[in-house]
Amino acid sequence: MRRSVARLALVGLVVSLALLPGAVAAETLVGGSVQVGPEETVGDTSATGATVVVEGTVDGDLRVYGGSVRIAEGGEVTGIVRAYGGSVAIDGSVGGNVLVYGGSVRVGETADVERSFGAVAGDVTLAGRVGGDASAVAGSVTLAETATVGGSLNHVGDLDDRGGTVEGVIQDGRDLALGPPTEILAAVVGAALVVGDLLLGLILLRVAPRFADSATETARAEPVYTVGVGLAAAVGALLAVGVLAVTVVGLPLAVGGLLSALVLGWVARVYGQYVVGSIALSYTEYGNRPLALLVGVVGVTLLGVVPYLGTLVSVVVFGVGAGVVALGLRSLWRLASQRRGGLADI
Repeated sequence: MRRSVARLALVGLVVSLALLPGAVAAETLVGGSVQVGPEETVGDTSATGATVVVEGTVDGDLRVYGGSVRIAEGGEVTGIVRAYGGSVAIDGSVGGNVLVYGGSVRVGETADVERSFGAVAGDVTLAGRVGGDASAVAGSVTLAETATVGGSLNHVGDLDDRGGTVEGVIQDGRDLALGPPTEILAAVVGAALVVGDLLLGLILLRVAPRFADSATETARAEPVYTVGVGLAAAVGALLAVGVLAVTVVGLPLAVGGLLSALVLGWVARVYGQYVVGSIALSYTEYGNRPLALLVGVVGVTLLGVVPYLGTLVSVVVFGVGAGVVALGLRSLWRLASQRRGGLADI
């Protein structure tokens, strides 16, 4: 079982690292303030938890996580501006797109955004030029008299149109029905989840078949304890990510921790479904691991659509899976500690 747990830990680490989009390679400035002076030119700039003021030139892309951005009049970003979790004020020029996920966003009268503009924010004000489409999901969207949008204006939220120029059309996203019917979309998503769970389950069974057997034995011998450990581990992981996220230095770690938690959560759900299927088949003459996985995934999915009961089943099944994963990782940690202790005695 210990060798199987080690394999599982390696698979989880590889998947987690694959989901981090360049986080290791990117150079990030953390905290304080970042200022590009009027006569200064810098390359691609990335900052976390910082106040960024551009009065000169950023010759490349500008990325800011958890901080505020101000591109002053005369300031220039030749590439794309991406901001997450803070306010943005643009009075200078941007050669690429502007993408903002934050509090308030203002494109001032002297601003010139060459390409498209997109924001998910509390409030958005457009008073300058946007060369392409402008899209905003916000509580309020203000289109000032001085604003010029070269494409269409798409908004979700209250629009205050003060006479700005929009070359395309103005569309309220709440009035559009661009997607397929909800029932069809739900069916497609549900089928994709089932296929994904089956594929991941087959990989886990291939990598660590003995761990799957041990998981079933553990859950059957101590069901309440296993579920309790699993739910406690899940809550603890979310709390740890939350604590890291509120600190400037810990924000990048929180992103990685959240992605790792999501991967482990998916693995836990699949193991929970496998355990359910394995226990169900134990009352029959069949004992095939892939068949147990199929029975568990399909059975739990069908029960999941039953009101109230489905929610309860999903929580219990996840708790079982998270419990066996947490207990397996604890066994791996103990094994590693024993080996370190043995080496220290030599």
